[in-house]
Amino acid sequence: MAFDALSLSVLAEEFRTLLVGGKITKIYQPERDEIVMFVFNKQTHKLLISANAGVNRIHITSMPTDNPKVAPTFCMLLRKHITNATIIGVSQMPYERVLDFALTVSDDLGYKKDMHLVFELTGKTSNIILTDGNYVILDSIKHLPQDLDAKRIIMAGAKYNFFSPQQKIAPFDLPRIREYLEHCNLPLRKTLPEVLLGVSQATVNEILCGIDENDHTIINHAKVVDRIAQYKVNLTHKKPCVVLRNGTPIDVCPFDYQSVKGERAFYPTLNEAHDSYYYLLDQAQRFNDKAKSVTTVVKNAISRTEKKLSAQRQSVLDAENRELFRQYGDLILSNIWKITPKQKSLTCENYFDNNTVTIALDEQLSPQQNANAYYKKYRKLKSAYEHNTLLVEENTKLLEYLQTIKHNLAFCTDQDDLAQIRQELVDLGLIKEKRTNKKQAEIAVKPLCYDIDGYLVYVGKNNLQNNHVTFKVAKANDMWLHTQKIHSSHVVIVNDKGGVIPDKVLVTAAEICAYYSQAQKGSKIPVDYTLKCNLKKPSHAPLGFVVYNTYYTMLVDPDRHINLLKK
Repeated sequence: MAFDALSLSVLAEEFRTLLVGGKITKIYQPERDEIVMFVFNKQTHKLLISANAGVNRIHITSMPTDNPKVAPTFCMLLRKHITNATIIGVSQMPYERVLDFALTVSDDLGYKKDMHLVFELTGKTSNIILTDGNYVILDSIKHLPQDLDAKRIIMAGAKYNFFSPQQKIAPFDLPRIREYLEHCNLPLRKTLPEVLLGVSQATVNEILCGIDENDHTIINHAKVVDRIAQYKVNLTHKKPCVVLRNGTPIDVCPFDYQSVKGERAFYPTLNEAHDSYYYLLDQAQRFNDKAKSVTTVVKNAISRTEKKLSAQRQSVLDAENRELFRQYGDLILSNIWKITPKQKSLTCENYFDNNTVTIALDEQLSPQQNANAYYKKYRKLKSAYEHNTLLVEENTKLLEYLQTIKHNLAFCTDQDDLAQIRQELVDLGLIKEKRTNKKQAEIAVKPLCYDIDGYLVYVGKNNLQNNHVTFKVAKANDMWLHTQKIHSSHVVIVNDKGGVIPDKVLVTAAEICAYYSQAQKGSKIPVDYTLKCNLKKPSHAPLGFVVYNTYYTMLVDPDRHINLLKK
């Protein structure tokens, strides 16, 4: 993410506009390394400051935050010293990821005193530090290991020192940058982050977007300098955005970065962009955690079902020779006169196939008991064959149904979709859940809806939605589509206009159907299409299972056609 000193400078400018002159009214510490301050300046702004090693950040948020019943020590210290303090300035250490909030507050006797709240946005060592007006540290939210020989000691009573100046080039010092480039013979993408002060790799990638980093000609160096100058202009005329890929936020930029590919969501301020980014990231993380648990249940269920099917099919194969044991019993009884006590085998003519056969005997049993033993084995295998044949049929259908659920998880994009799949697993008994008064029908069913040349096309993303579009949305003369012998979404073209549906609409709907199938990455996918009136659902069939005999087939390449999707 492009959260370097340059993007922080944009945030600092927004803080000056919104917060300077405001009064701190409330302070929360929802996490051990995160604080939230409510600042009233004509309206209330909620400033979130996080020193978390993974997602250290600072921005104004509109998202709900927790207020623990028991305030941590650092939170109590902040409440004691800076509640009702006025923010009189927000400054950034030049080209460093350090913000200094200058505060003024009245003490118990009414005298004004200055305070500073310093935020170091430095990855694992990020920290929030409270000092007095002379930068003497009162405490910090993190107590990091300290080296007594170090120039910067962060502990109560020590003098706070900002970072020592780095021997680097200021990012917009164009004459020095031009001079450096004249003597540079290394790849620019690797060297510029090490040479320019306060610049991240993401920023360098944007500066060098479309430029050959190994070209060290004067013309190419001039392009790099011009691009750096343009970067400064873009920061001033900013258009912050969050970049998403398949609905998941992947980056937040102070303006539209051409080097980052994905969908864009633009915001008036960088604060709002950061707030939305972290909210969407949190939602995506929570969704992925829930989806992972559901995926694990489905994966384990498929594995168990496949093992059971393998054992049941083997039992069916073993039972196919059961008639042989009945024949052995018959042959023993018909040749009982030949058998002597303690005899271990019987060799006789097999009148079932007119060949000679040798039958093993248990010398501890009588001829009658040996015959009964073979009859018993025959009956056992016959019963096992009938029982396992039914189980194979049931588990084959279950496995196929579980495979459709696994396929549907790939197209699960929001909480409602996940809740519907989870409900299927609850109904199957794979997830145990406390009984509630809510009915399954109360779960919101929101299939995808496309508008193709005036025809509404509905696409189910899971079995519940497939059942809905096929039997609730579709009428008798609407067109229904499904990939041939491949798991896919049910697609319905609503034919409100009557008459023949245009070929273009049919082909586009078929391409969408192929996209939402197991053959998404293939080509020339066969897609069946038929009128809804030709569909039948067998009794006791699972959700999304239909049969049809009258249909036509077309070959298409998968295409999502996202531009036709209705919002």
